[in-house]
Amino acid sequence: MNKVTRATLPLIAAVFLTALGSNPAHAAPVDYAGCATTGASGAVKITNWYNPGEKVGLSFTLSDIKPDGHHVRIRLVSKQYNDARKNWPWRKNTRGSGRSQTWSSSASDSNGLFEIGVQVARFEGNKLLNSCTDWA
Repeated sequence: MNKVTRATLPLIAAVFLTALGSNPAHAAPVDYAGCATTGASGAVKITNWYNPGEKVGLSFTLSDIKPDGHHVRIRLVSKQYNDARKNWPWRKNTRGSGRSQTWSSSASDSNGLFEIGVQVARFEGNKLLNSCTDWA
């Protein structure tokens, strides 16, 4: 598992046409998390994240970046008030190498969204081959 720093994610930055930031949620109305691993690159844009009780807006982008016959997935990850990690459902991009897919969604959690991130992975069927995680 290789985490790629935000400075090395020009593909993701180009998708959002803005620099990736890491400001605290209460100080920034928009935040980002993104990473790349073998075969997959993805990011989430987070809006309306002012405090842990807010319903946040989400915009995911996921790219298959390796012609290897495997599909790629992305999901939201969050941490609740007790520091428990919550893994949200996966979204799949099965369009093939060189193809991207985007989704818009929202999320809220009665136990709070104290940290928000994204997990990007490459799969063979339902077997996770490799992944990376980044937190906003």
